[in-house]
Amino acid sequence: MKANKLYHFFENTLSLFSVKAIDLAIAIWLIPYLILKVGLQNYGVYAFALALLFFFMNITNYGFNLVAVRDLAKKATDNQKTIDVIFNEVFSVKLYLTGLLLIVMLLLILFVPKFSSYKLVYLFASFLLISDLFSLRWFFLGMEKMKFLPAINLVATLIYVLLVILFIRQPKDFVYIILFEAIGMLIAGFISFTYVLNEYQLTIKILPFKKVRKYMVANFSSFINLLVPSVLSNIAMLLVGFFSIPTHVSFMQLGVKFSNAFSTINAILTKVFYPMVNRNTSAMKLAFKVLISVGFILAVAMYFSADFLIKPWLKLENAYALEQVVFIIKLLSPTPLLMAIISSYSVNGLLVFGKDKVVGVITVFATLTGLIIGVFLIIKYTYLGGAVFLIAARGLYALLSYVLFKKNNAETGLIQK
Repeated sequence: MKANKLYHFFENTLSLFSVKAIDLAIAIWLIPYLILKVGLQNYGVYAFALALLFFFMNITNYGFNLVAVRDLAKKATDNQKTIDVIFNEVFSVKLYLTGLLLIVMLLLILFVPKFSSYKLVYLFASFLLISDLFSLRWFFLGMEKMKFLPAINLVATLIYVLLVILFIRQPKDFVYIILFEAIGMLIAGFISFTYVLNEYQLTIKILPFKKVRKYMVANFSSFINLLVPSVLSNIAMLLVGFFSIPTHVSFMQLGVKFSNAFSTINAILTKVFYPMVNRNTSAMKLAFKVLISVGFILAVAMYFSADFLIKPWLKLENAYALEQVVFIIKLLSPTPLLMAIISSYSVNGLLVFGKDKVVGVITVFATLTGLIIGVFLIIKYTYLGGAVFLIAARGLYALLSYVLFKKNNAETGLIQK
């Protein structure tokens, strides 16, 4: 039995690592290629649009990677009726939110100059939001069927890369980058969506707005808990885009991409441990040790490898631009450790024991505090201020998660010392 669980753990870990490995491999090759073809300025416009869409997509994924994954892991592994109920709750909420955000996107294009100047980019970006409606990452995580995720991701990525190679040839073609990404995601998402409907014999039943609103109110804390940490990087890029120029958004995105790469292992382990710890809280101490140890090692590696990895990777002719990207990466180097602490004491700690409201307070307080600092710094120092905002917000989030978990554990004895 233990051998089977261990095999299942490594299978899920390797599956999620494969997903991230595909993303990293494409990023390593594709980012320099796109910058070469369209230039830093146009790439920055694309990066700003992508940051906005990822912000929207995190809203439509209304805490499902916490709530729906937890519900599936605890209640629905072998219960067909429960699976059907959870699936339709999630799909209905996503459908309503997607429709609302498409209206918001249209209003931005029509009335806000920063968006209307590149209206074709944002019209194409809307397809990315529509494609996410069919994403079932939360479902495969909850059912611990992570082995399907690499195949889905690979299909989307290959379509995207092929279209980029065929059609992105000159600077003006940058408007199509986000469309090609949407096409890849839409095709792969629709295939996986159809598979799940057939495999689990699910019937789509759109919930009335009253029930959707009730679901959203009940799970608002989980929504905030997942939304804010997920979109901090996007918020930083959006702020830099509003207060500065597209080239600075490029610098910010490159720094974020690099820090995300070094946080990959922890992100994978977090997703693997979460359903496991929900089923068996005795695995919590092991999860903490593994996550924090890996996070510390990766933070140190990120700082010392920046000079050696960035220059041969980007191959920018502008020496100043290259130096700024390296500097911003070093500023962001504590990220893997901070994310590991958050993953341990917040996601795999407080949330497992239903402390959603506690985590919600931590999330809102840390983000608002970081945002106050960040706005002033971004206005004055643009992308460097954005990096400081990210570290300040995540640092405060990590500290509060640790302190409040320890406090709750001392009061309730959640885990043995």
